[in-house]
Amino acid sequence: MDVVLRIAAAVLLASLVVAAWHDVSKAWDTWSYHLPFAARLAGLADASSYTFGRGNQARFDGFPLFGELLQGLLWRITGRAECASFVALAAVPGLAWFLRRLFAVPFHLTILALLAVPLVQIHATATYVDLPANACATMLLLLAHRAVVERRPPSLRVLGGASALAIATANTKFQLVPVVVAASCVLVVISLRRDAERIKRLALIALAIPLVLATPLKNLARHENPVWPVELRLFGTSLPHLETAYASSPVWLEGSPRAVRFAASVLEIRSRPITEHARWSIDQWTPPSEPGYRMGGFFGAYVIANLAALAAAAIRRRSREAVVAAAFAAGATVLTSVLPQSHELRYYLYWMLLLVALNLTLWAREPRARPIAGAVAAGALAIVAWSTGGTYLYPSGDSLATLVAAKVDRAALDRVPAGERVCVQREPWTFLYAPLFHPGKRYAVQEAETPDDCAGARPLE
Repeated sequence: MDVVLRIAAAVLLASLVVAAWHDVSKAWDTWSYHLPFAARLAGLADASSYTFGRGNQARFDGFPLFGELLQGLLWRITGRAECASFVALAAVPGLAWFLRRLFAVPFHLTILALLAVPLVQIHATATYVDLPANACATMLLLLAHRAVVERRPPSLRVLGGASALAIATANTKFQLVPVVVAASCVLVVISLRRDAERIKRLALIALAIPLVLATPLKNLARHENPVWPVELRLFGTSLPHLETAYASSPVWLEGSPRAVRFAASVLEIRSRPITEHARWSIDQWTPPSEPGYRMGGFFGAYVIANLAALAAAAIRRRSREAVVAAAFAAGATVLTSVLPQSHELRYYLYWMLLLVALNLTLWAREPRARPIAGAVAAGALAIVAWSTGGTYLYPSGDSLATLVAAKVDRAALDRVPAGERVCVQREPWTFLYAPLFHPGKRYAVQEAETPDDCAGARPLE
């Protein structure tokens, strides 16, 4: 059984690597801003050849961009835009290696258990930054969990690693800053305990804080709003912004508290039938009139199995490790349930990653429990793969060249005179008109979300 699971994990991981190399993501956010920002940061498409519209320029100025920076570097190194997805894919073996190194969890079991989560499986070969950011947040929480279990301050090496994880997380996703703060507070409190290295730990923490909060502090200094360009209200006052705060939910939950929406989402109440291939997608989009609009993505039955396993460990064993694990899961549940758009689970993947990881640390290290843990993970993975047709587990998409040919009006582009600046409004495919993707042609693109963004540039006809 164990040999079969090892082979399955290795084959799946190899297949995902090939898919990440070949397939280019066609998700909206990929082409709306992730890859345009990655190209700008890596020097592949400067502001003179591809000028952002007013909205994207504000997002580029204010959003945390560490994830896009890594994507751009991979793109530049490999020469392939498709390889930007390796930032997300690295989160899966990265978290598996972390659990193997710190908690002796078998690498292959972590791979299978993580890929059994639909949103993990889907995001692993996409150019969204939700998965890598949430994987970093999960590892940060696990370091805090370990420090509490061991009842001693973390070493300088561990604290340095925690600082790096906090910096990466907070500078990749705004939504995860509260999670970083919560985990960091646990580590800081434990680090205050008196011993020979206390001063060194406090010095390291003092150095890390401005780096962790680098993006909000920069926005506060430049725009008087830490989450620029998104609206933020403090004490009834709205800080300077360009975009109103995003708020959306299924009609049947519009009047419900965030915690109720979160519970309905993780349990996948009123989701599409599991027999439909569209049950799970990268952002869980459905027509807004559907009850499952932007809901679910963790596989409700798998969530229940993991919750039951964690509760059983805490009740039956009553060990410090199991009780602390249950407490951390409960704390993460309370925190996540009150965060903005808590029912949109891709923003808060760390909740499920932490739940799975805690169960692996408690069960997968025991020889008698390991086969059961492996069977549950493999069974859930098989169901998810069957439901989605396995399309996210192998190279099943288009290459960049195929996508450019399909989405770009080549005839209109051929009519652009050399040296002209044209205004293109083709969301989300506008970036595909950039000169970067059409070597040999000399022109410039003004990106437009609305006709007002054209700023004198001739609209592409």
